[in-house]
Amino acid sequence: MLKGTVKLNGDKSISHRILLFGALASGGCTIYNLSTCQDVQRTINILKNCNIKINKENNKTTVVNSIVKPRVNRFYCGNSGTTARFMLGFLPSIGVSGTIYGDKSLSTRPMQRLIEPLLKMNINIKTIKNYLPITFEKSKIKPINLSLKHPSAQIKTALIFAALSSSSKTIIRDPFNTRNHTENIIKYLNGPKDYYSKFQIKKFDYTVPGDISSASFIIAGAILIKGSDILIQEVLFNETRIGYIKILQKMGAKISVLKKRTINFETVADIRVQYTQNLQAVHLTRADIVNMIDEIPIFALISCFAKGTTSISHAAELRLKESDRIKSIVYNLKLCGGNVVEKPEGLIVKQSKLLYNTSIKSFHDHRIAMMCEILKLITLNELTDDSQNIKIINTSFPKFYKHLRELHV
Repeated sequence: MLKGTVKLNGDKSISHRILLFGALASGGCTIYNLSTCQDVQRTINILKNCNIKINKENNKTTVVNSIVKPRVNRFYCGNSGTTARFMLGFLPSIGVSGTIYGDKSLSTRPMQRLIEPLLKMNINIKTIKNYLPITFEKSKIKPINLSLKHPSAQIKTALIFAALSSSSKTIIRDPFNTRNHTENIIKYLNGPKDYYSKFQIKKFDYTVPGDISSASFIIAGAILIKGSDILIQEVLFNETRIGYIKILQKMGAKISVLKKRTINFETVADIRVQYTQNLQAVHLTRADIVNMIDEIPIFALISCFAKGTTSISHAAELRLKESDRIKSIVYNLKLCGGNVVEKPEGLIVKQSKLLYNTSIKSFHDHRIAMMCEILKLITLNELTDDSQNIKIINTSFPKFYKHLRELHV
């Protein structure tokens, strides 16, 4: 069972963003509880290669802006789609020319949906194609007025960072209500309201709340392992990120939200999770998917233990992640006895008796790897620090095994 209290490293999504704002600030900034995952390190490495000074000491990270002077002209993003998309808006707008490239997996993820609006903003992209590598030149940004065509906070944020280099007003409407961390940081920094344009960013201090997406795996273990009772402290509880929590509560999961408060325009809370029997199946709507897209793999696992049939639709975005997550989920759950049916935009999950199968595959996807490890913990009551899995999981949650071992009794 899982018992005890845990605090998590900073939310990955916010960590990427606050680093870029620190790089734009006029004075030295201090960031506490920054994510330590590999994806965020990719963003740090690129900023350092642009002559931004970043120092990490224990739980404190300082960011000092200086004259942007790139040391390289090729910027490696590894497996981080967030880094790649943000940098395509950020780098050319601050006067940097070069090429963005990534690993084999990232190089298969589509970029055209971002390139189209960036071209409208006068970002000078030299290689107009759907995949990395992409070469660009420093650009003078033109304002735009648009509505997002796709439910992507990464696209939205890339456009916002481009807009922050121009004195003219850019308007970006988000009909999908995707995660709003960039907008909340701008509020915290006293930026303009209702539009995006250049403003003075003074030095600031910022504490990143615990990563809610990482918490989802620990939450799943606590719900499904008999006798479990855990408390996750100071975790992000932004309304655009808690679809997973709300749906689990709707299914009957014993989840209590405690000490809910607002810090730097972000909601933070403590979450108590207890073992739950008699979970009930649900149907996810389009709005549910937007607010829990990263949690669908672990949610699919939980759905195997719910009475009835759970349907997940409007989730085609899952096919464009680190792996085709619809295929990856279905492949592994079926191997382990799951009653799962693949659909073009989602999957159907019926209550199943799962048994761990040693031939399961991560597909080099950190969220699939963690889903499979939680399945192993539930069915075999064990964790194995597989070296290949550790490398993959470090993409987003380096302390995954450490925290689970601390809680496992």
